[in-house]
Amino acid sequence: MSAPLVGVDLGGTNIRAACATGPTTHGPITWRSTPAANGPEAVIDAVADCIREASGGQTPAGVAIGIPGPLDPGTGVVHAAPHLAGWTEVPARDLLSARTGSPVAVRNDASMAGFAEWKAGAGAGARHFIFITASTGIGGALVLDGIPHDGIGSAGEVGHMPIDPQGPPCLQGHPGCLEGTASGTAIAAAAKRALAAGRESSLRDLPADELTAKDVENAANDGDALAIELFAGAGRALGRAVGGLINLLAPEVIVIGGGLINAGDLLFAPLRAAVPEMAFAYPLSKCRIVPAALGTDAGLVGAIAWAVHTFG
Repeated sequence: MSAPLVGVDLGGTNIRAACATGPTTHGPITWRSTPAANGPEAVIDAVADCIREASGGQTPAGVAIGIPGPLDPGTGVVHAAPHLAGWTEVPARDLLSARTGSPVAVRNDASMAGFAEWKAGAGAGARHFIFITASTGIGGALVLDGIPHDGIGSAGEVGHMPIDPQGPPCLQGHPGCLEGTASGTAIAAAAKRALAAGRESSLRDLPADELTAKDVENAANDGDALAIELFAGAGRALGRAVGGLINLLAPEVIVIGGGLINAGDLLFAPLRAAVPEMAFAYPLSKCRIVPAALGTDAGLVGAIAWAVHTFG
């Protein structure tokens, strides 16, 4: 039996791994809770355990892993990983290779999800492609002229494009960036600010310190005026950013993924309405703007596809 190729999706809550059965398909998924608070060594140990279980104890012929945060895919060094304590300049590729005895490829988790959507999802077949994931934060991935584009290693960070100089900062401290206005974290923070300022809303019945974007989505679906306004603001910011990306890169397809797309037209109606505010008419007419097709499996499918692409 040939040695397997393994893909891994590392998140702040869970680690998932599986063996490739084809270019974008995989076998049974194994998982572990991410010991995020215990530092890089503990997380790498848990990832290695997950890989060993997925591969049935065999030494994989190659491992590809998606990790959140800015990193260098050439060296496998993670510069900073949000929601993972102590992850600053961590040589993740070398640490994991030492644990598994396998060559390891490291990429940003949004890049992995975007690669999956390009290979097997809503962007399949496109030569020029942009992926945006809108969830707790906002990330992205680029495919230019049929080639995944990393730049010097961190290309695709669309969440940190400037949107409004007076806008709130993101969790990385950048004032006025897209993530600070249109992410799930930003929507929840905006709701808390509005309630503190005295705005009327059914959200006032919920514990303020536990308020989430999902709570805002539920309230909007029930007709709450403030919640609808907050999603409209986030959607408009995303739409204007999409318009700018269309002008800059003239893609065939822009795929929007992440947990916020579950809000449907609450997000997509203001998003689509705002794109023409920025985009030139001709490139906009040639670009499809569509929801992601692979859902929460995109990160793992992308890691599988990257393992096959790199080591297969």
